[in-house]
Amino acid sequence: MEVKFIIPCYNAAGNLPDLFKSLYDQKSSKWSAILIDDMSEDRTYDCATEYGSSNVEIIKNTEKKYALRNIVENARRFQKKEDIIIAVIDGDDSLCNPNTVDLLLDSYEKGCDVVWTGHRWDINDMNISKPMPENVDPYSYTWSSSHLRTFRADLLEKVKDINFKDTSGSWFMRGYDQALMLPIIHVSEKRHYIDEICYRYNINSVSIPYRDYSEMTQISTINLVRSRGFLE
Repeated sequence: MEVKFIIPCYNAAGNLPDLFKSLYDQKSSKWSAILIDDMSEDRTYDCATEYGSSNVEIIKNTEKKYALRNIVENARRFQKKEDIIIAVIDGDDSLCNPNTVDLLLDSYEKGCDVVWTGHRWDINDMNISKPMPENVDPYSYTWSSSHLRTFRADLLEKVKDINFKDTSGSWFMRGYDQALMLPIIHVSEKRHYIDEICYRYNINSVSIPYRDYSEMTQISTINLVRSRGFLE
């Protein structure tokens, strides 16, 4: 079993040294990564190739796809493999626990198919992640599965792409955390929250342009995803 980190990046050059260090600091070697430079305007691709290694695949997009599409399209490459665990790290964030991979693998080896961990914001150490009961509808339950978001790759076979798109058929550009995880949790059979801080969330990241507009778009996406529920 292996953890496959998918790392969508936009203008993340300043954060990549910390991100790569957090990967290389992992006590377990049972991981690999796919880093996608989503048409950055800084040195993201150059930094990725500088810090990358043989177990990090680096993709440079020629089409702007935004985080959700980058994650889903790359995760679907492994959706027929039961032994691949998809884990998402935003390009401007990082891990903060050298035992993260071991903790994840331990949970999946016990039969879990969706796992998330505690995290901390860079500004105040806030953690909004928490457990979610097995018998609740994730679409109506309070948002719990924030960072670090992980799932067995083969769960994606049960989720059609329409769940990741708006009413016009376009991929969601913002609010991807809930747009990604709610349908995946919906089809899961055993979910688990690891009550350890494994992820550093940089809320003050400079990679997000026009923050006010982005936040409004995020709220709109979340409201739509939750109100329509899972799409068969």
